[in-house]
Amino acid sequence: MEIVLCVIIGYIFGSISFSYLFTYLLTGKDIREIGAGNPGAANVARTVGKQWGVLVWIGDTVKGVIPMVLARDLGIHNIIMLTIIGISAILGHCYSLLLQFKGGKGAATSGGVVLFLMPILFPLVIFLWFLAQKINPRSPKVIILSVSFYFLCMFFAYGLRVNMGVFLQVSASSLLLIISGVLINPAFIKEMGKKKI
Repeated sequence: MEIVLCVIIGYIFGSISFSYLFTYLLTGKDIREIGAGNPGAANVARTVGKQWGVLVWIGDTVKGVIPMVLARDLGIHNIIMLTIIGISAILGHCYSLLLQFKGGKGAATSGGVVLFLMPILFPLVIFLWFLAQKINPRSPKVIILSVSFYFLCMFFAYGLRVNMGVFLQVSASSLLLIISGVLINPAFIKEMGKKKI
């Protein structure tokens, strides 16, 4: 029952669109109707101001953390269950209740889940994300190399530094995050729809 409650809370927290709120309060405009039209931190940084984009990014990251903190306080410590709760926040970001079930790509909120579950790897995730954005975020080679390097670093950070049991748990959590992130990402779904046509 606690897990179901935390999943619902996660989705509600994820649905809070800081990009929409900040943009509307500062400019009176709908973030979905300016710039790239994406209700995310990057679009806010480009159209409203870099400092506001950073604040939106922080907010989107924190809303991925809070549901898992609440879950842990309720006694949920299983990493897979916590990951699912984190994914519910990502789902809320991508399909927000406040934006008629539309939203951003969920990158910052996914980062929040990593920050909570695997804090040692959080700086690496930020670095790899920015690197991929600069090179080519749609390139299969860039994605495969980034993910491979991430898992290699995870092995050193958790497999060798802690133990293999923890490494297997965080590996399963990461795979779940990656797979669900791809499947619920509106941009990915839209692109796949175009290919079918």
